[in-house]
Amino acid sequence: MNKRDAINEVLMALNELPLQPSDSVEAIPTAILVDREINIAKKKVLSYGWEFNTFTLSFYPNSEGHIVVPSTFLSADGGEDNPQVIIRDWKAYDTERKSFKFDSPIELDVIDDTLFDDIPFSVANYIVQVASLKAYVDIIGNTDDISLRRSEVQEAKMEALRYDARISNTNLLDSDYVNGLLKW
Repeated sequence: MNKRDAINEVLMALNELPLQPSDSVEAIPTAILVDREINIAKKKVLSYGWEFNTFTLSFYPNSEGHIVVPSTFLSADGGEDNPQVIIRDWKAYDTERKSFKFDSPIELDVIDDTLFDDIPFSVANYIVQVASLKAYVDIIGNTDDISLRRSEVQEAKMEALRYDARISNTNLLDSDYVNGLLKW
């Protein structure tokens, strides 16, 4: 699903006409609001940290010894390897040494703010459903059929979680926790 399709889906949920190929989002006030709601919903949903947008990357200190994390990521932290490292003002901070200075590279777990067009369909659909519900409440204001729209959001969320579980290759029988239990 691309961003324009997402905008059209939300517009139709609001009983608005979809954008025509010649229409610009910026020329239609409702489309501008919908685009904003989709952007907000995208950040909220992607912040969960899905398999497709969560990475462990090496970061190197700059000439001042600071490790700067690009603000294009939704979040970053030291993860399991560096739990004492947090991010402050988009720079790595060692809470044990109480310092922004590093003399060697470190690995950080990051959550990427993936472009909408690169998001897998099931997660993009979840984003659209979240944005549709929010836009419907904000623009239409009719709370009579909110429960139906909430159930659509929940269905989309479950489908997105199923997708994430499918691609993560998680094997509960091959985890440290289960192996520890088996030793008992």
